[in-house]
Amino acid sequence: MNLDELSVLICNKNSLKFLKKSIPIYKKSKFKELIVVDGNSTDGSLEYLKEQEIKIITDLSKGLSYSRKLAVENANGKIFFIAGPDDVCNHFFLKNSLKNFSALKYDAATVGLKIFNPLTYWDHSLNLWFLYIRGKRTAQVIGTPTFFKKEVFDYISYDPDTIGCDDTDISEKLIKNNFKFGVLGTYVDQINQNNFEDIKKKFILYGISDKNYYLYKNSKINISNLFSTLIHPLKHFFKFSIFLILRKKFSILPFIFIITFYRYSGLFKKN
Repeated sequence: MNLDELSVLICNKNSLKFLKKSIPIYKKSKFKELIVVDGNSTDGSLEYLKEQEIKIITDLSKGLSYSRKLAVENANGKIFFIAGPDDVCNHFFLKNSLKNFSALKYDAATVGLKIFNPLTYWDHSLNLWFLYIRGKRTAQVIGTPTFFKKEVFDYISYDPDTIGCDDTDISEKLIKNNFKFGVLGTYVDQINQNNFEDIKKKFILYGISDKNYYLYKNSKINISNLFSTLIHPLKHFFKFSIFLILRKKFSILPFIFIITFYRYSGLFKKN
């Protein structure tokens, strides 16, 4: 697998801060194409992408799942790399990820996440969260960024009705269709200089995703699934706490209370 077979697909909405750091890095690498699917951004993202001569497709604000579906339908490479605007992916990362992807004979795979140059408390806390949630192993759920073989989408597709829980849904479809997927041993650089508002936004979205996945799977109230959804953030609270304590990262413990609070805020947020 070569870089000239790779389509890089980014879904964006009002993430100009991140695009200004990630797009210049992408432009230094050589691959088949770079497509940004935009959700009617109003923060200057569109103007910036046009200045950088990036191919833009609009998703008409139909949501992230629809945006990813649109990206896949418009891509021309043999391998798709679906990323977020905050994923900073250089030539070395892409080349080595494709090498591992081919060697492991995966149909789909995600990668490790790491802020290579952490500057704030929030950066250091996120790095430990990334280490906690994702390692080199066989995965049951793959999260963004993700590599896919193009032919995978002859059998499965993103469902716009998932509304933010598409990673879980697409992983279930991969399992159902007996595709091989996992986590590669490469790490994508994440945007640094995160602040409190960045963390708040990130974990509210986690909670919204938890809620939307429950609603997507249950047309009627299912007590067992509802209970599982409600305690899901709490399970992470205790498991991540133990993870930090074992590593003597006591200064990060307040971070757990903050992200759990905002994850529940998203879970109970009204549409």
